[in-house]
Amino acid sequence: MEAIKSIEELIEKLDHSDISNQGEILKNTKIPLSDFEAYASWDKNTYTRNCIYRTDEYEMILLCWKKGDETPIHGHDDQNCWVYQLEGKLTEIRYEKTESGNLTETNRLQLSPGKLTFMNAAMGYHKLNNDNDLRAMTLHVYVSPIISCEVFNDSTSAFEVKEMKYDTLNGQAFTGAHQMV
Repeated sequence: MEAIKSIEELIEKLDHSDISNQGEILKNTKIPLSDFEAYASWDKNTYTRNCIYRTDEYEMILLCWKKGDETPIHGHDDQNCWVYQLEGKLTEIRYEKTESGNLTETNRLQLSPGKLTFMNAAMGYHKLNNDNDLRAMTLHVYVSPIISCEVFNDSTSAFEVKEMKYDTLNGQAFTGAHQMV
């Protein structure tokens, strides 16, 4: 497979591929970081979720991370999720729920530019965090689009369902439905 060199080419490949091929397509992504900057937004308080493209089958979201930003521990329900590291480094920590209902860490992975990771409900739960000194950007492809997910609430030590939101849609501020965690 030839290297994918633009966001438009990536969308075209994803639009015309079987779900089982999407990981291979993302592995062949060689899009310049500058192409993603039109979709990037930064918030002083938390990471941002910037929707680049969405269909009924999948969505492509650019997450922008400052030092110290992290997701809560969360699941992916019926979605398959690929995370492609574009810039900086993140740590992915995976968990499984024990019979007693407690969470146990099962794996810890350092993501650097060009790395691809995959997550779905059968694999348990995970969180991502930017525990490095520089900002980071990751490209997430969800099959199918993620509208809500289980999020672990540290204060109650229980999972709750949270509706998702975008910070931007196609590079513009977003205030519509499907608000994210």
